[in-house]
This record gives sequence, C-alpha cells and structure tokens, in this order.
Amino acid sequence: MRVWPVLCLALVTLPCAGDPAEPPATRAPAPPTPPATATAENKTPQNARIVTIDPNARPPVCRRVVPTGSRIAERRCETPKREPTAADEADRTVLRRDIEAMRDQQMMREQARQAAMAEALRRRGQ
Repeated sequence: MRVWPVLCLALVTLPCAGDPAEPPATRAPAPPTPPATATAENKTPQNARIVTIDPNARPPVCRRVVPTGSRIAERRCETPKREPTAADEADRTVLRRDIEAMRDQQMMREQARQAAMAEALRRRGQ
C-alpha cells in the first residue's frame, strides 16, 4: 500500500505542458508521424470470413419441453421473430380458443360433479 507516496512524488516532479519554469523556445516540436503502411498487424488474411453482426438480432430462447405421455424432456431452441405474422396471429387465436374450450369443459364437468353430489346427499337425507 506504499504506491500513493510514490505516485504523488512522480506527479509532483513531472513538468506540466504550460510550466512557466521551462521557456517555450527550449521545447522542440514533436516529430511528424510516418504515414501508415501495410504491416502484418493490420492486413486482413485472404481466407478470413467477414461476419456482419445485426445489432437487433435476438439470442435464441431455449426451453425444456416434456411431450404429452412421455417422461423424457427434450430441449428446444427457437429464435424469436421480430414481428408476428398473420400466421402467428391465427395460431395464437386458435390456441386461445382451444384453451377456452378446455376450461369450459372442465367447468361443466365440475358443475356436473357438484350437482351429482348434491343429488346424492339429498337422496340420502330422505
């Protein structure tokens, strides 16, 4: 943890750009930088594949799906679409209608069961 005193001393001893102790005539201008040349570092290889990255691309969504009647789960990955199509809307409408029909059937079965139980209790009480 003795870095701070050394750092402070190093900062104190460095001359500043506008230091009045050093006259501007003694400072030499910086040498011009050479023009950029093609070197091994900035060349692109001939067999390199250029990949464009879409900033709006969404990562795939993976889910564990257990098919009906099976105990073996499988993993399914889907890439989400940007906008729902007419086919997607139609599928969603059919799925909603099917779910509502199943709920109605379940409710009717439950009401029938409750009515049968009430009838059995009424007969037993007579």
